[in-house]
Amino acid sequence: MPLNEKHDLGEPFERSAFAPAYYEDGRDPPGRFEPDMQARRDTPRKPFPILHIDDLEIGDDPTWLINGLLPASGFGVVFGPPKSLKSFLLADALFHVAMGREWAGREVMQGAVVYITGEGVEGFKRRLIAMRRHYEVEGARVPFLMVPVAPDLGHNSGDDAALVQDVRDYLATIGNPPLRAIAIDTLARTMKGADENAAKDMTTFVDNCERIGAAFGCIVIGVHHAGKDVAKGSRGSNALDGAVDVMWSVEKHEAGSTATIHHMKDAEAGSSWQFRLLPVTLREGGATSEFVAAAVVEIVLPPGEAQRPATSLDRIKLGDRPKLLLTIIREAIGEMGSPVKGDVHIPHDAKAIKRDDLKRYLPLRGYWDEDKPSNSNRATFSADLKTLKVRKAIGLNAEYVWFEGAH
Repeated sequence: MPLNEKHDLGEPFERSAFAPAYYEDGRDPPGRFEPDMQARRDTPRKPFPILHIDDLEIGDDPTWLINGLLPASGFGVVFGPPKSLKSFLLADALFHVAMGREWAGREVMQGAVVYITGEGVEGFKRRLIAMRRHYEVEGARVPFLMVPVAPDLGHNSGDDAALVQDVRDYLATIGNPPLRAIAIDTLARTMKGADENAAKDMTTFVDNCERIGAAFGCIVIGVHHAGKDVAKGSRGSNALDGAVDVMWSVEKHEAGSTATIHHMKDAEAGSSWQFRLLPVTLREGGATSEFVAAAVVEIVLPPGEAQRPATSLDRIKLGDRPKLLLTIIREAIGEMGSPVKGDVHIPHDAKAIKRDDLKRYLPLRGYWDEDKPSNSNRATFSADLKTLKVRKAIGLNAEYVWFEGAH
């Protein structure tokens, strides 16, 4: 069950429980107060309210957006090295919030999500279409909203207020669902020439994010790069690490990626989970059309579960790239492999995959080096296949790849 009651996305949502009582200039948001509260509305507000300890009570506001993993409000960061799949992970988590479905075995608080991306826009669109199809919600009007332009949040430019207004205007057209999260991917793209290593500029960025989050009572999450040592936190000024309510680190390895709660302000940190990408075909190639694919996230080991036991494949000593290719072959055969009849060279009980089908996994799993020409990548692929065959990790012919022996 979700952390809140599911809303019918075709009906208007209630205003977010986190909505501020008034704007910074003292004005009340429309519809905030009932008519019988006119006297309170006309009472001048004190800039520094004083609360007695004996008058404090625990509020009814939800604590978690994703139970134990993401708080319902505040400021967060997901960081990691390039190609660690951090953007894939955050988008998948927030898509589950928009759908109102459990994520990584954890309950979510359903509501709208805004995802801001100022780079790789076309690729991100394909990723969203893949998620829409994979989770079978096409046409369901899941309130996951994309902003393909990065605002300037590194200066006092006014983009924070403009973004709030544009989001409010759009939410009004879809029934005013409560906004639960805003993702900013990437942090660096929204700094607009400001220095992320300068505490003053990073503080300006954080202040802008906090104003945006306060306007909707939601969490704002930035996607950022890791420093030279991932264990020490994200890149840039320490003002960022000091301001966060939650911070995830993401690291890529040969079997996929691992996410870890690097910091959690009001709960225990250190929990980890593993995930990988699954390819999704968006359009089959043909005589007049190009093959188009994207990928979605699969949680391999949810938070708190034991690590996958080692297999004979893990004990084969290989270089990094052949080892990565072996892992990809294992995943591909697990998903698409089947016995091949009529070929005396392939064991009758072995699952095999066509080499052309295997190639579709390579760019999605980070095997292709995007900085090298395609012919160089193909040559590396061929050499690594031969290495795996010589080490008796796989069987190989001109058309198929399969495992040798029991793995």
